[in-house]
Amino acid sequence: MPDILVYTKTFCGYCVWAKRLLESKDVDFAEVNVSGDRELMQQMIQRSGGRLTAPQIFIGSIHVGGYDELAALEARGELDTLLAKHAHNGSDRPAGDDPTNHQAEKENAVSENHRPVIILGSGCAGLTAAIYTARANLTPLVISGREFGGQLYTTTDVENFPGFPEGVQGPDLIENMKAQAERFGAEIMIGHAEKLEVAERPFGVILEGGARYTCDALIVATGASPKEIGVPGELDLRGYGVSTCATCDAAFFRDRPIAVVGGGDSALEEALFLTKFASKVTIIHRRDEFRASPVMAERALANERVEMMWNTQVKEFVGSSKTGLQAVRTVDVNTGEEQDLAVDGCFIAIGHDPNTALLRDLAVDLDDLGYVTEGDRPLPYTAIEGVFVAGDIHDHHYRQAITAAGYGCRAALDTERWLTNRLMGA
Repeated sequence: MPDILVYTKTFCGYCVWAKRLLESKDVDFAEVNVSGDRELMQQMIQRSGGRLTAPQIFIGSIHVGGYDELAALEARGELDTLLAKHAHNGSDRPAGDDPTNHQAEKENAVSENHRPVIILGSGCAGLTAAIYTARANLTPLVISGREFGGQLYTTTDVENFPGFPEGVQGPDLIENMKAQAERFGAEIMIGHAEKLEVAERPFGVILEGGARYTCDALIVATGASPKEIGVPGELDLRGYGVSTCATCDAAFFRDRPIAVVGGGDSALEEALFLTKFASKVTIIHRRDEFRASPVMAERALANERVEMMWNTQVKEFVGSSKTGLQAVRTVDVNTGEEQDLAVDGCFIAIGHDPNTALLRDLAVDLDDLGYVTEGDRPLPYTAIEGVFVAGDIHDHHYRQAITAAGYGCRAALDTERWLTNRLMGA
């Protein structure tokens, strides 16, 4: 086996994130795409100890796990050390080694790490902001965050984005935006911001691993991440039958019964996608009607492979890493009656939490749910001069790809005007 091996699937956002993180380390790795190949899929499952999710990453003899585990190694500063033992790259030095004999490079590091605009986030809002600021010759640096492409990278058919009458795959839409931003001069970096320094300008952005970049203006478009239910077994069985990504993991449950938790558009979209693979899809929803759009609700209820459990909440996921998920223990919200729903997989789609942890200790107004809200100045401005926001970190009403793109456009245009006014002394 190669020293570094990544098992992937087609249209798997987590797989792309894992590959891009490894690529950012300038190491060689082998990729095995298991889509459509049951033998390779079974090989991956066996080598990973029964995990029913992609990607699965092996570095030397060590099974790292999926993307979350790879990102955790990076966050703890352990990934470079592990790669140095097994990686081959384009230079004679080990991966992660910081050469000390390039004094001129070090002396220029401050200026090289400065940009007029830094954009945090690489979803619809961030990449749209990158397109507009790049076209304004502001040479933006886009720092991807842990999940390149955001929520769209784990979405299948996007049918409501203008200009695509037949729909478009979420990953394809993001890749097109990325290419468009890069065409105009945007630089896109795989990384995750750990701290912001905004007491004075230029602002500082500290990445995991310690790298520091500075900018004159900052656009925060870090989006939102899937919520957890918070019940026993949920985290222990993640990858062993419990998932938040149908596009990544649906094929592992071909001709098997599965469940989807949620009642919004995302949950029904996942349920309908999963009917292409599963023998039956049971939607578990805590209310007696969907929150989803009428067209999505109509499609779900009309599908013969979809069954409903109304007024029902998940109490526990039953199983182990050895057996996999065996059942979802549910409780009727009206009667309190419990029952075990025997399924091999369960996909959680109950909404998202805004990724605003970076802003919590700053002079940025947040509501009780953690979303950025308007203070003394209308969004996308914040109370910090030169810091702008865009997308799902402040939008908990629309939460659409097209509105996120629109917010990214607004933030970019206001950023450009703000920088122009500063240069003119206004």
